[in-house]
Amino acid sequence: MFLSPFTELFTFDITLANGLLLGSLSSATSYALCMIISDGGFQYEYGAKGSMDTKVDAQTSNQLLQG
Repeated sequence: MFLSPFTELFTFDITLANGLLLGSLSSATSYALCMIISDGGFQYEYGAKGSMDTKVDAQTSNQLLQG
């Protein structure tokens, strides 16, 4: 924002509202990039349908707990 008077690449008025908007945009962009790219490279999640284990170790009961 403060480099705007010295360049023709982008121009913004120096106001509080523009400062808040540009700061929010910068923060959101940094957050999104950090969620996509980590130290190990691109992050991705792949979930195959039906890959969840449906067995349960504990048996369920029909009685309510009373204490």
